[in-house]
Formats: sequence, structure tokens, C-alpha cells
Amino acid sequence: METLIKENELPVKELEKLGLYQEGQLNLSSEDVDALLAGRRTDMRSMFHLKMDGVSIRQLDAKLSLNRNEDGTVTLNLHPIYKEVKPHPLLSAEEARVLLDGKLQSVQKVYEQADKKLAQLIIEYDKQTREFVAYHPDQVEVPLKVNGETLSEEQKKAFQRGEVVELTDGTRIQHSATDSKGIRSDRKAMILSVLLDGGISYLLLRGIRNLAGNKDTQKEGYTKGYNQALADSMVGKPKREMEMTVGEHFDYSRNSQQSRGYGRTASR
Repeated sequence: METLIKENELPVKELEKLGLYQEGQLNLSSEDVDALLAGRRTDMRSMFHLKMDGVSIRQLDAKLSLNRNEDGTVTLNLHPIYKEVKPHPLLSAEEARVLLDGKLQSVQKVYEQADKKLAQLIIEYDKQTREFVAYHPDQVEVPLKVNGETLSEEQKKAFQRGEVVELTDGTRIQHSATDSKGIRSDRKAMILSVLLDGGISYLLLRGIRNLAGNKDTQKEGYTKGYNQALADSMVGKPKREMEMTVGEHFDYSRNSQQSRGYGRTASR
């Protein structure tokens, strides 16, 4: 699974202006970096004492994302909290309402491009910034396996379209462009198997947000597939690293608030 943007392409000068790159170091969590490289938004960040375009800003609360321009360069986008909801031209009033109410995670739309060809967009609502977010499904990263279960081609395409995908163990997952982890589920933890640098890597995700419109409490127990995937991720690891990872696993069962992002943070 390749990221849309490489870490060496990060717009360092723009990040410096926001105080997010200092003395050769990124002042971002691994989860936020993962989200940026995958083309998603970070979690909400508070930035202080900024000077932008000659204006001094005491505090700016915003999410961040990256954009690849036509010339191949990468620029930084800021998504502040808007006072009013920003409308989207492709959404009807009813479609906007169900997204605002949280009854649906996303709406699929087809539109005509400049070359007259039809293209598909998936539109979500970011309630934190009060704006609609649109993405092309073919740009969504898809895991090879979830809790040890291989996703079929049909499931992969459904995931890219933002549809709910149900696994054989009953776990339900859904892609989310407005979530920094890029995924929601009716379970609070899962293990993703992804292709990274030519090999299989395992990503342990915790603190996953619930599915949109799901009135049931998220499940906290681990499935048989989860436990098997955890065991598979330990094969060939030194004993100390195994103990650390298993320790994190059991910490979560005691309501640990730690989490990992869906991207380059990998357990191999």
C-alpha cells in the first residue's frame, strides 16, 4: 500500500510558518503524519502565536491536509472551524441534511469533468470544521486484510466508496475521509494487514470512532481473527518487542487511550 505523498515531499517551509517544523524536526504526531501522507486530514490542532501574511494570530484551531498540484508540487491546506456550514454544489438540500444529521457517513455523486468524462465523488461532512469533504474513491488506501480476513475485490471497492463492509466475524468497517485514521468501525480496535515496502506489515488501530448512525455501543472484545492476526504479527520478533506489543494489547483492554494511525506506523 503506497501513500499518495512521500515524507520527503512535505512542504517544510509552510509547516515552519505554523511552528510545525523546527530544527529539522516535525512537531506532528505519527498519526497526523500518516493522515497527511495518505491524503487525509489530521486531527484538529491548536497553533499559537502565528504570523501569516503580515497578520499576527494568537491562536488558530484547524485541521491540516496536503494537496498535489498539477506541476507535481505539494502544498499545505488549512481547514479552520467555519462559523456557518459551507455548502457543496453537488449536494441537494436533502443529501446535505442527512449528512449534517449524521444519519449517513457519505453520499456518492457523479459529475462531469472538464473533458466531458463522468467521474465519481464521495462526499462526507466534517462536523468539526463545518464543511463538506469530497474525494475520489480510487485514491483511497485499502488494507489487504482486517483482523486476518482477506478483503474481496468487491469489499475493497465498497470500502473505497465509503460503504459499510461487514466481515465474516460480524465486524463492520467503513472508510472515512474526515477521520485521521481513515476508518470507522463498530469495534474499538482492529489489526490491518497492509503491503508496505514490498512486505506485509501489521497496523494495530485503537480508539477507532463508531460508524455513522450506529446507535449501538462499540464492541470492545477481541475476535478470533484479531487474536490470530496479533499472533501472526509477532512471528520472528525479538522477545522484548513481543512483550511490548502484547503489553500495548492488554493496556487497551484496561481502557488505555493510546492509538496508532492508519498509514506508515507499522509493526513488522
